[in-house]
Amino acid sequence: MTKVSNISRRRHSARADGSADYAAKREELVRIAANLFKEQGYQSTRLIDIARAAGLDRATVYYYVGSKEELFRETVEGGLDVNIAEAERLLADESLSWVERLHAIYVALMVSYEENYPATFVYIQEQMHQVGTEETVWAQEIMKKTLAFDQMLIRFIRESIAAGELRSDVPPRMVENALFGMLNWTHRWFIPGGGMTGREVAEAFWSIFIDGMRKKDQGAA
Repeated sequence: MTKVSNISRRRHSARADGSADYAAKREELVRIAANLFKEQGYQSTRLIDIARAAGLDRATVYYYVGSKEELFRETVEGGLDVNIAEAERLLADESLSWVERLHAIYVALMVSYEENYPATFVYIQEQMHQVGTEETVWAQEIMKKTLAFDQMLIRFIRESIAAGELRSDVPPRMVENALFGMLNWTHRWFIPGGGMTGREVAEAFWSIFIDGMRKKDQGAA
């Protein structure tokens, strides 16, 4: 217990000092953990697995992070914050039509999946099994952000329908499930550098979506 407390004190002190080497090693551990969470699943990945992949012993890992849960938190929350900020920016951009804003957030989301690979995919893969069942303050905050982001996506769709830019005979929630479900399923097969870029994937999916959802009296996107 004393040893853990000593390591904890050293960890807090090192983070407060702001050493570039310390921060770099910590970021490396987050990346390694993200890859293992993606490959093995969060529940099946042990802290010792992360330590071995980093070439460290378990005690040394504790110098950088307090727990596997801490690594999971850092893996998933940054990308969500970035996507929420982009959605807020687009909601306020009145120079674009609503369907243009929907298109923009759709492409931005897939691009962020690629840029933050595999962190965002870990979140998609694990959120219902891990975050959704936790009662910690962090888990509840993440779920709150997820719901807020979901409401933004629904608003893009509802406003597009209300503006006559999309057909109105399909419920907004079904539209969202179809459109964003295509993106979320990419966690099963998309790998950066594996062929199509994230932007190309999003644009291909968008063309499939918009051809079916555009009002019949409007031209193609």
